[in-house]
Amino acid sequence: MDPEFDQWLTVRFSHRVLVVVRTVTTLTRLLDVVSLLKDDPRVQVVFTHDERKPAILSAGVGEFLASLDAKVIPWEQAVETRFDLAIAASENDDLHRLKAPVLLVPHGIGHQKHYPRQAVVSGLNPAQLVHEGRVVPSRIGLSHGNQLRYLRQNCPQAEPHAVVVGDPCHDRMLASLNRVARYRRLLDVRDRKHVVLASTWGPDSLLGTDPSLPARLLTELPVDEYQFSLIVHPGAWAAHSPWQIRAWLSRARRAGLAVIPAQRGWQATVLAANILISDGGSIALYAAAAKIPVLIGSREPATVVPDSPLAELLARAPRLDTERDPREQIDRACATKPLTDVAEQAVEFSGKCAELLRPVLYELMRLAEPDTRAVFRPVPDPVPDVTEPTTFSVEVRQHADQLAVARFPTEQAGQATSPDRHIVAHEELSTLDDLEGADVVYCEFTGERAEFADWARAITRRRPDAGLIAGIGADRCLLWSAGGRSFELVTEGEPLTAISAWYWRRSKDLPLTGSFQIRGGQNIRTVVSSALTG
Repeated sequence: MDPEFDQWLTVRFSHRVLVVVRTVTTLTRLLDVVSLLKDDPRVQVVFTHDERKPAILSAGVGEFLASLDAKVIPWEQAVETRFDLAIAASENDDLHRLKAPVLLVPHGIGHQKHYPRQAVVSGLNPAQLVHEGRVVPSRIGLSHGNQLRYLRQNCPQAEPHAVVVGDPCHDRMLASLNRVARYRRLLDVRDRKHVVLASTWGPDSLLGTDPSLPARLLTELPVDEYQFSLIVHPGAWAAHSPWQIRAWLSRARRAGLAVIPAQRGWQATVLAANILISDGGSIALYAAAAKIPVLIGSREPATVVPDSPLAELLARAPRLDTERDPREQIDRACATKPLTDVAEQAVEFSGKCAELLRPVLYELMRLAEPDTRAVFRPVPDPVPDVTEPTTFSVEVRQHADQLAVARFPTEQAGQATSPDRHIVAHEELSTLDDLEGADVVYCEFTGERAEFADWARAITRRRPDAGLIAGIGADRCLLWSAGGRSFELVTEGEPLTAISAWYWRRSKDLPLTGSFQIRGGQNIRTVVSSALTG
């Protein structure tokens, strides 16, 4: 920025690009756009954020920018410096002050919302698009041609500046489809149905409608059949603080909810979903475009633009009825046809955004476009914040020659009121209240068989009400039963389901040794039990 500084540069770039950041949401979108410039040594990218006139939901921007290790300059320096291009994903900064051609892009999947309590379409505010009679953006990127009507109706002088380029986020998700198995592995989905909850910000969001929904779903559906992840809009993190959001979700997190950070990973999480439970946020349309079924779990938002693709999706998608069995509704919705036809009205030129958008960038910079093909890279891997549950209410039922075992995360030992249910708790990781009511107490055991009896007796002295002590090893489970008898279980997969099945068999006076079959989730396994001697 300073000619005196140029002599210290290593790479002699010729063009400067300014990225104008308003919120975490806009930054995630802008990173998609500037990724098209990454391999060009002629271009230096610089970021800025107006800290003196921040957005209401701007918290977290500074930390996100710092995590990028990018060049960040103060807003006042940015407006005094000449750039070859400025890129913004919100019209609400003072873009007219910039000394550069401006490209304005949406920060969601097109333009589907009004600003709260206004008739203005979010992202296309005429008062910000035009300053003193001049249209501020040199180009206005749209995801679909049907959004031209908003400019035609509300800001006709800006319509000639519009260009339909598709959606970079959608196209990056398309470029990631071959990684879905990897994403599911990183999210530890295994063979379970992956239910992704997505909440935008505001009172009509999923969490605004029912803050306790995640905890209820996780404790009412069996953990070996359903995996739950939650995506919360950066605006909600900004409004309440990450600490508060995590505090409100603490019960659900203890039950195994995977919380996806606001900065990265939500796209991969959606691609890894079997179903999305959402609200009126953009993620519902992104999921539909990725052929993921959508179930609506919120109130009807007041800010959705009538006759928009999002309005149609909200009208056609099934709704979650909290008074009915959630499992039945989720399973039925998983089998429904995704609303891809609705998403096609939100994103035009699917898969071609990079080859449409990059020429716009270089045209505005007055720089020859590289000879390489314009492509988007796959989305980042998910990095979930997740804690495995340690206390379960377990239901065991006999089905023909199999025992069906269903485990439900719980913090209420009194839930095991049915004769076919019992409480299983971890000796070190469950709470003392959970352990007081536990029928089965388990812990990792890495010692020798000869040491097991003394180890189990020590736990029995601390937990005299437990009917079974289980030591879980790398390839076996050792059991200490009431009366001092010890057994060994050998099985593949989750050991706790085998332990609960064995405990149930003992309660029914069935043979404690030999083999039996169990079903936990979608898996049928054989368990072999043998008595330990000595």
